[in-house]
Amino acid sequence: MNKKCPKTKECPLFNGLLTEKPETSNIYRESYCTAGEKMYESCKRYIVSELIGSCPDFVMPNSSLTPEDIAEKAKYVK
Repeated sequence: MNKKCPKTKECPLFNGLLTEKPETSNIYRESYCTAGEKMYESCKRYIVSELIGSCPDFVMPNSSLTPEDIAEKAKYVK
């Protein structure tokens, strides 16, 4: 059963943030956003938005930063 990320409607990455890199966008979408087994739960964008209510644009699904590091950095990025 395919479980799509519930945040796709508001996610800028899913909705074209990487428009100049369509291959990369498609890989992220297929690997995290629309993959089966709720793969979106391992997406840093999903995790951070659950943690702080939104996700900064600099965060990619496979970011090496911890969600806490991203939340801290997001305080300084507006």
